[in-house]
Amino acid sequence: MTVILTFIKQKINFSNFWVKTGLILIIISIFANHLTEPENFPLHKSYAFPWFPIIVSIILGSITLIIAYFNFNYFKKRYFVEKITVRILLRFLFTTLGYISIVYFLFYFTLNGLINGINSYNLYGLLTGYSVSMLSCLLCIPLLFATDIYKLHKFLSINGKLKVEHAGKITLIGYDEIAFFYSENKIVYIVKTDGTSMITDFTLNEAEPKINKQSFFRANRQTILHARSIEQVQSIENGKLLVLLKPTLFNKNTFQITISRYKKQAFMDWFENKM
Repeated sequence: MTVILTFIKQKINFSNFWVKTGLILIIISIFANHLTEPENFPLHKSYAFPWFPIIVSIILGSITLIIAYFNFNYFKKRYFVEKITVRILLRFLFTTLGYISIVYFLFYFTLNGLINGINSYNLYGLLTGYSVSMLSCLLCIPLLFATDIYKLHKFLSINGKLKVEHAGKITLIGYDEIAFFYSENKIVYIVKTDGTSMITDFTLNEAEPKINKQSFFRANRQTILHARSIEQVQSIENGKLLVLLKPTLFNKNTFQITISRYKKQAFMDWFENKM
């Protein structure tokens, strides 16, 4: 038994979004479908395990999760970049519910009709099922992404500050003031949007977990940049990119970095979502 549990822990990552939500979906589908009909209740004399409704619930639930997941990622790249407001969150929620509604009606008038026939169409049943489904989604979707939204809000908050330590002093700098980080001679500097720079005691690897990866990009081993710092992007030899950054530092004519061909596509995908 111990060997089996160890194998499961090694092969299945329960912190993974799909594994975690998939297991929750299966449990809810089994539980809910045992309460929908009297004969589905385990203590009923005519009890039969409701395989079909459970499978249908899992399929519909999976489609709902996929819609919510990809719509959230779209909003995260397009709208949750600089600021998270109640208006944007409501827009995300109701557009997600809109897509789910379309899928719900398509399934009702196609799959239900094919399996149970046209005579199975019932306005009361349709509206009841739709209302319950929308209410469930309205409650579950915010809970599903609450942690991610909190993390984004924490990083994007106007009052959010990065603690910078150097020479025994602690300085708080707003994330909205940072243009980019760069490392030179094993010292990491923060370049601010006003053209000034700060020396830090942390490494770029230590800085990465403290910044929002939707707004900042680890361009190479020496640089982490914000979209606001990009002045120009140019293709150069061997599939690389040359990126000109702003603001210009007082002791440098220009500040430019190179992005390897291996990171080129990831950078362009990130950068295009900021335009």
